[in-house]
Amino acid sequence: MDADIKRQLNRIERLTLLAAKNVLTVDDLALLIGRSPKTIRNQIDDFPHYKNGKSVYFRKDEIESYLCQVKHEPISITR
Repeated sequence: MDADIKRQLNRIERLTLLAAKNVLTVDDLALLIGRSPKTIRNQIDDFPHYKNGKSVYFRKDEIESYLCQVKHEPISITR
């Protein structure tokens, strides 16, 4: 099987499993919002999160609410 197809299938599988989760890890959040895990770790305080020892967790419903907080209105261009 082509490597690109395998990569795409792996991503689809991970996204499907992610849909069933309520608590996310750094890697899960990175996949969900399209950022790298390193970026998530560097910006950890920007997201609502919970710590258990060295592990960091995110509630999916809180992340979705957080991401929808700021609404940007489209700019209308008049000619």
